[in-house]
Amino acid sequence: MRIATAFLLAVMINSALAQTTTTMRLGTNIMPPYTDITDDRQLMGEATATLNCVFDALPDYRYETSIAPWPRVVRLADQGNIDGWFLYVKNASSDRFAELSEPLQLETWYWYSHQPIGNARLEDFRDQSILVLSGTYQKLWLEARGFKQFLTVQSNDSLVRAFLARRADHLLISDSVFDETLSNFNGDLANIERRFVGYIQLGLYVTDSFMVDNPDFMQRFNEAAHACRSTNPLLTENDRQQLVQLAEQLAQWQTSDWMVQALLRQNQAHQWLTTDDIERLDQQWRDELRQGGGELMDAVMESELSIRLAYMQSQQDGVFSEVFVTDRLGLNAGASEPTSDYYQGDEAIFQQLTGRNTRYHIDELEYDESSRTFQVKISVPIRAANGRLLGILVAGVDVEQALRGFK
Repeated sequence: MRIATAFLLAVMINSALAQTTTTMRLGTNIMPPYTDITDDRQLMGEATATLNCVFDALPDYRYETSIAPWPRVVRLADQGNIDGWFLYVKNASSDRFAELSEPLQLETWYWYSHQPIGNARLEDFRDQSILVLSGTYQKLWLEARGFKQFLTVQSNDSLVRAFLARRADHLLISDSVFDETLSNFNGDLANIERRFVGYIQLGLYVTDSFMVDNPDFMQRFNEAAHACRSTNPLLTENDRQQLVQLAEQLAQWQTSDWMVQALLRQNQAHQWLTTDDIERLDQQWRDELRQGGGELMDAVMESELSIRLAYMQSQQDGVFSEVFVTDRLGLNAGASEPTSDYYQGDEAIFQQLTGRNTRYHIDELEYDESSRTFQVKISVPIRAANGRLLGILVAGVDVEQALRGFK
């Protein structure tokens, strides 16, 4: 009797566990190095490893995969036969019935051309033949933007050789793949133009119908994906030089009278603030931010300094995501839009510039989850005529907007 009772209890527990675990039906295609298949038909690759990491953090979900060409995979999802597919690039056709997750993998793409493309728009080449590797995300991405004429090859070596031989005037490719392949043989790059296209995000598309039944899934998946994703793309030396030019533009404001005078006034007003005062003001700012405004926030945001900073941001065509100025304590003196905190003195940027005689500082590239953009912060110290630090000008830069070569 005890054995029978124990057996029945085990069956009930296993049944309960099965009922609380949701199995996702996912589709994918073989696209090394992200997805590949072993000799014993097991899915492997970088994307698979990242996906496994994410689902390890979601114990009440598991997934099973089916492999097919991309058009069939997407059609199965649209028809409700699968719940999602990976890895894929964002496109309007898929957005009709599914949502793309936070990136699981990231690629840096460049456009290479034998033609002058300094003042070109991407759509200017829509009727021209584009070199792409067969079955790659570049072709999917271009097709989503109305491109129809492609010259496809089967290997990276063939791709770069065909481009250097001028079998097509244009090539869209990951910069790391191009540089690595080019190193295998000599090629004349003297007359080749290169333009940054973007940091391409590859993620998991999840159907709307699945999310209706599982409303918490995407938020939890994205939180886990952030921890599982490999490191952000690195800025090339050329990329960094373009950001240096932007930093030099910002540095021109270091001695502007309207900024210096605003900081002198605020530093005078804040000279006797204690640590407790700063914490109280910071909490007041965060409370007012949640409430949509208040005495402290309104005083900062309606100041002449903030109005000028907002104008600076508006003149940069989306390059600046935010611009703000702190006083010598790290407290906001002006901002183009409300910041999440009033006190910035505990930020690494502020600490790195305090006490250092440097013209500007460019931070590391980071992915901003709220805006789904890649950002760097450029910081410029504001000093009095005698060199004393008055405050810091900080600009959040949307790197893709800053580096993008096409208009």
